Amino acid sequence: MEYTFSSKAKRFTLILIASGFLLFGLGLTLDSNYQYAEHTGLGQRLWADLLGNGFFFFGVSFGALFFLALQYVAEAAYTIVYKRILEAIITWLPIGAAVILVVLLAGLGHQHHLYHWMDPNVYDVNHADFDEIISHKAHYFNFGSGADGGFLLLRFFGFMGAFIYFAMKFKKRSMQEDVEGGTKLHFKNIAMAAGFLVVFGYGSSVLAWDLIMSLDVHWFSTLFGWYVFAGIWISGIIMTICLLIYLQSQGLMSWVKKGHIHDLGKWMFALSFLWTYLWFAQYMLIWYADIPEEVAPYIVRLRDYKFEFFAMMLVNFILPMLFLMDADAKKRKGLLLVIGIIIFFTHWVDLQMLIIPSTMKEAGKIGFVEFGMFLMFLGAFLFVVLRSLASKPLLVKNHPYLEESKNLYH
Repeated sequence: MEYTFSSKAKRFTLILIASGFLLFGLGLTLDSNYQYAEHTGLGQRLWADLLGNGFFFFGVSFGALFFLALQYVAEAAYTIVYKRILEAIITWLPIGAAVILVVLLAGLGHQHHLYHWMDPNVYDVNHADFDEIISHKAHYFNFGSGADGGFLLLRFFGFMGAFIYFAMKFKKRSMQEDVEGGTKLHFKNIAMAAGFLVVFGYGSSVLAWDLIMSLDVHWFSTLFGWYVFAGIWISGIIMTICLLIYLQSQGLMSWVKKGHIHDLGKWMFALSFLWTYLWFAQYMLIWYADIPEEVAPYIVRLRDYKFEFFAMMLVNFILPMLFLMDADAKKRKGLLLVIGIIIFFTHWVDLQMLIIPSTMKEAGKIGFVEFGMFLMFLGAFLFVVLRSLASKPLLVKNHPYLEESKNLYH
């Protein structure tokens, strides 16, 4: 049985986009007299929101791509019955990359000032804005001595191009396998997935450094890439769970059993603790050492964003511990859906906490403008993913592990 992208589903995605647009407009109206700090403004806030939402939903798609490749390398069977959901989620990947590219190019064109290292004056020893620390990092970002961003763009196009290539190849071979059968394509996918994981291991951290950590260009953390990766991974898992539960509510994917749901619940539970561990490890080590150049980003967050900073961590840690510890709880679709949506939202807040304090300082906030843009992106994301789901059968054919996956014993 195939999924049909019904007019009701389309209307839901459009309602999300329209609601987001109305909230966005309401936020702009209410904040018309908002006092921004020096060197910040409404334009800076909107570009920061675009970066945050662009990177977040790119991360959801990226997390699904990583999970798909991981299953190939592990030669796991349990995900085969819902593999088409993962393939649909990665459809957003080039769109998310395009949004991030727009933000980077706008910054290099001096349309915003999210990235301090994009200011050419910081590299000029004769200018009042010269920054010695940034000048030492000049060749990491740029080809020349100015702020051309050439080396960063080279890395961006290289890694993004590779990730999009892998995503398209996985999807193409999946459809080929439906027709041709056999094991040839399957073993090719295993080899390709192994190559992808090597590129992913480097690329995921480098993109986190380039796009997010360089907003606080004086600061660095050896855990940062893994921390962002953990948030990306769990967001992709939660989106998979939500789409699976939605499809089953439409009377589809009856071949997905409680054992499959339980496995996804275990992933959500485990990754919540992985992310929390990395959050605590990064924070605790920097707090304990108390080195001035390391604590600066935390000072801004603890001074001006204390509630958001701790609330999103505690929600992500406490909810799974209270409600998903029991094995049977991980099979209850209603509970997984509610907890998953809450955790998904807290990871969106987490990304705002990585971007807003760095770009808006004490003048930033999470208000109607931010919520509105989130809903617009969510609606567009679901529209693209659901349309992709409707374009192919929901169950793969001729996969060598299909029957094993269908008969998963739990």
